[in-house]
Amino acid sequence: MQQYDHQQLDFLTAAMPPEVWALPAELAAVDHLLGDPAIIAPLVARLDPVQGRPSVPAAQILRLFYLKDRYQLADRVLIQEVADSFHWRRFCHFGVADALPHPSTLTYWRRRLGPEGILVINRAVTARLHTEKIVRGRRFRMDSTVVEAAIHHPTDAGLIADGIRRVTRMARRLYAVMEAAPVPIRDRARSVKRKILAIGKLLRRRTGDAVTEVRRVTEDLARTGEAQGRAIARLLDVAKQQIAVLDQGLARRVAQTEQALHDLQTVIRQSRAATAREPIAHRVVSVADPDARPIKKGKLGHPVQFGYKVQIVEAEQGFVTDYMVHIGNPPDADALSPALDQHRVQFGRHPDIVATDRGYDGAANQRDCERRGIKTVAIPKRGKKSAARIVQERRPAFRRAQRWRAGGEATISRLKRKYGLRRSRYRGYEAVATGIGLGIFTHNVRRWAQRQAV
Repeated sequence: MQQYDHQQLDFLTAAMPPEVWALPAELAAVDHLLGDPAIIAPLVARLDPVQGRPSVPAAQILRLFYLKDRYQLADRVLIQEVADSFHWRRFCHFGVADALPHPSTLTYWRRRLGPEGILVINRAVTARLHTEKIVRGRRFRMDSTVVEAAIHHPTDAGLIADGIRRVTRMARRLYAVMEAAPVPIRDRARSVKRKILAIGKLLRRRTGDAVTEVRRVTEDLARTGEAQGRAIARLLDVAKQQIAVLDQGLARRVAQTEQALHDLQTVIRQSRAATAREPIAHRVVSVADPDARPIKKGKLGHPVQFGYKVQIVEAEQGFVTDYMVHIGNPPDADALSPALDQHRVQFGRHPDIVATDRGYDGAANQRDCERRGIKTVAIPKRGKKSAARIVQERRPAFRRAQRWRAGGEATISRLKRKYGLRRSRYRGYEAVATGIGLGIFTHNVRRWAQRQAV
């Protein structure tokens, strides 16, 4: 059931000296800004107005999300810190005697909101910034970055080993709740470990046969995975016959085991395709996070990154006005036109200046910007440039726009260093996109509060 806020003070809280509850300047400004009903509305809309138990008030959840990403705390640590701090209790609208929610409540709300709900909250923040004329939408800069997944460096043998361990663990949990199960699932952990250690020894050789030997051991590991998969498939067949007479817990475990078995089969096929030097579309780099992908951004220190591609759109004052999270590495040029459409929806106008790097260059994008009537289109051309194009890119307006575009690199760096966009702590596209949205929300609200405090 919907609960908007909790402002009533208990007796102990009312008896506390006022100076104990005085918030620091930043938290006081954030507390005032998050009181906007339009920002809280997306959380309230996710709950039924009448039915169900009273939920944790939406205003408290939003403030907990802010503190979590502001200080990069785990859910359990966050609740402990709020419980121990008068200031944080006051900021989150908890009294001295009020019980705090369980840390799993934050996980529940992240899943309940999802990427779409967080995106609506961020757009409500942008609308408020536009209303207060802090951001007018006259400038537009866009850049992409990679948010790395929380996985170890992938290898074919490592992925197969991870897949075997994961599917065996889930199959054993399924076996434990079945009434009449076939032969117990064999634990192949020792066999898998011996093969992984053998690969490590082979790689220390300096002969040209090392790669061939590694491929041979990897194929042995794949055959072990296939044998384990056949045994687990038989277990699943028996389990499906019992779903009708057991509770839904069995059905959930069956679905999880089937997904783990499918992931194991995928990485085995992928390994054999790599051995045959066949192209692999949508390469899986982790069985724990199957949506993560290898992404090449041309960086010397990180030629290949494993995670998700994020498009960051900014306007004036360094506020992030929009963002998009992608699986894989789609071309940057394809993201420019939809971003300009959304800019028009948010601000009711096209920007006067569009500045990006050369990754967004393309004849279609240049024509689209001209059709929209954008005055300065600062998108460097890729490849060989004509004399007229060189003159155009040397114009003072073009150079000023490109200098302003370079400031977007600082925003991305700040998001990575302070708001969790360097490496996501979540797994799966939905969870990662939600976490990215919360990091951007915290960045914008904090920057907004800092301007108010000046």
